[in-house]
Amino acid sequence: MEALTVHDAVQLIRLNEDAISTQFQVWLTITFSTIVATFAGRSLLTRKTKWLVTLLYLLASMATLSSSIYLAESNARIVSTVEGLSSLFSPPIFAGTAYLSLFIAGITTTVYFIHMKIGELLQAPT
Repeated sequence: MEALTVHDAVQLIRLNEDAISTQFQVWLTITFSTIVATFAGRSLLTRKTKWLVTLLYLLASMATLSSSIYLAESNARIVSTVEGLSSLFSPPIFAGTAYLSLFIAGITTTVYFIHMKIGELLQAPT
């Protein structure tokens, strides 16, 4: 098998970055649709249904997060494998930390919204 050229490696890295961005957009869509559906159908949700929605949301979030981590690890392997790339790319520590923080905050907030009682919403201080 031929070795990757720097040009091919950069193209793969950019492709992985686009895939990570797409994964994040999918997760945002899942999160907002879960929040809206939970608020719209609050009167129809039983305790058991809320836990099923929570489980489904957590599984979808973990699948999205694990795919993004896999793609980021793939980028790290490409950079370390191809000679001359390590000087062109530095690890995106800030971006990775920001994504992970947003994932954790979003997941926690969405699970709270799923289980929040309607009285808490109406009696919230303004």
